[in-house]
Amino acid sequence: MDKLIELDKTKKQPIYQQIVESVKKNIKNGVLHSGDQLPSINQLSTELGLAKETVVKAFRLLQQKGIIKAVQGKGYFVSSEDIITEHRVFVLFDTLSAYKEVVYNAIKEGFGKNAFIDIYFHHFNPNVFKKLVTEAAGNYTSYIILPFDSPGIFQSMKLLPHEKVYILDRKPRLMQENYPSVCQDFYNNIYSSLNTLNDRIGKYGKIVLVFRNTNTEVPVELREGFEEFCKEKNLDYEITEKPLEAGGPITKGNGYLVIDDEDLVFLVEQAGIQNLEIGKNLGIISYNETSLKKVVAGGISVISTDFYTMGRQVAEMIKKGSCESVKNPCRFIDRNSF
Repeated sequence: MDKLIELDKTKKQPIYQQIVESVKKNIKNGVLHSGDQLPSINQLSTELGLAKETVVKAFRLLQQKGIIKAVQGKGYFVSSEDIITEHRVFVLFDTLSAYKEVVYNAIKEGFGKNAFIDIYFHHFNPNVFKKLVTEAAGNYTSYIILPFDSPGIFQSMKLLPHEKVYILDRKPRLMQENYPSVCQDFYNNIYSSLNTLNDRIGKYGKIVLVFRNTNTEVPVELREGFEEFCKEKNLDYEITEKPLEAGGPITKGNGYLVIDDEDLVFLVEQAGIQNLEIGKNLGIISYNETSLKKVVAGGISVISTDFYTMGRQVAEMIKKGSCESVKNPCRFIDRNSF
């Protein structure tokens, strides 16, 4: 194998990178095939007269690109003959939803064809999170993670190379490490969106926030922003974590801010049953834009971040090696349902 590794110590190219290129060249030329075992790190460092750290660095890079894999107790093996793919990305979301699909498709579009992307879901289970992160460590060039507030998950994230981890959508309050990110500013987003409705919000007897979502955990910052706005404007308000359906018929003259689509459906149904006019004697705002909200009941007003921009932004940051923290844009889309 040492004869297959072409090294030229007079080159400006780092030695570890020359090892990487030699392995890729041997795969391209058909000398190495998927499943072939590589010499051990000790063997290569001895035969090539290199420090072990140099070989480790080369193997780690090859592993991150998915070209080789480590098998515990046996060594390193060629795992793929795809030597063109530049980015191998691990994506860990909480749950699957319509807007998460928008984010994922935007990430894929942002990377283009020259990327391999694996997507997984932790479902807010710390054990699942830890298992997926542990198995992914060292096997990708970058890691896009949507975390949640659970102390154990941040410890497992330390297994990943810090500079290759990107946080998406939300920064949990328990997270102490500072990672590059593209996240929502939930507190200010809901506050500023409601502030645009100053001319009409007073026509409702009470503003009700239904603070629940059966598909995901709702950030507490959203609740805090809503409550602060209502207190400052001296509005009569209510925050409930129960499904609207559990409370029976809705109240005429109230305005509702709902996060779960089941509550939105219930409101629209009740409007028809009680002959209420949405936008007049029943106010509805839904959180997070989906295509159906453009047409349901003539259109439902929404507060929503730009999920497409979120996906494209994180892809561009990874490609550029950016380490910034970005607040993803949010907008209030007025369809006169409030």
